[in-house]
Amino acid sequence: MSAWLVRQEGSPTAISVPSAAEVLIGLRDGNWHPTDEVKGPTDTTWQSIETHPTFAEVAADIEEPKPEAADETTLDMNPLIDVCLVLLIFFILTITYASLERAIDIPEDNPDQKGPTTVQFKDIKDKVFVVSAKMDGEKVVVRIEKEETPVDQIAGKMKQIINSTGRREMVLDIDKDVPWGIETAILDAAKGNGVHNIMNIYRR
Repeated sequence: MSAWLVRQEGSPTAISVPSAAEVLIGLRDGNWHPTDEVKGPTDTTWQSIETHPTFAEVAADIEEPKPEAADETTLDMNPLIDVCLVLLIFFILTITYASLERAIDIPEDNPDQKGPTTVQFKDIKDKVFVVSAKMDGEKVVVRIEKEETPVDQIAGKMKQIINSTGRREMVLDIDKDVPWGIETAILDAAKGNGVHNIMNIYRR
């Protein structure tokens, strides 16, 4: 029995196989590929296994090796990072808004009530004095106990009222359009005169 020779395509090294049956077995077992070359005892040239008349039919039935399955253990972090950023922005905005709500406690408007009245303060009228700041056109009008007071005399007027009445709590009734500088001047004057409790009423 003459041997068959098998080699990789274009390789100068060949392997001797006892018979064509052994070539088929090696092909099915994956030892050789359909593109490897074979030369039989009566062949004068090398041919690929898939084109050789003896093995062509069998080579055609052999399936190509399946590609390796993707590694399912790999986790794509990009979507997770996107979700975390969205949640972070949401929490930042929520916390900021909640902080502003706590810092600015604005009472609701009451259409039947147009300012600090005797009913509101009848129980504490002996403890508080009222300071109001309103806009009269382009001018700011500051009144302390209903008496119009220039901005540079606010501290002195407060001191006079505190000394004469003993009231050390203040209700500040202020329009929203009054400049911050005026409100700051009133609060500084109150602090300088030892006012220990200030209730703000903002007009909207």
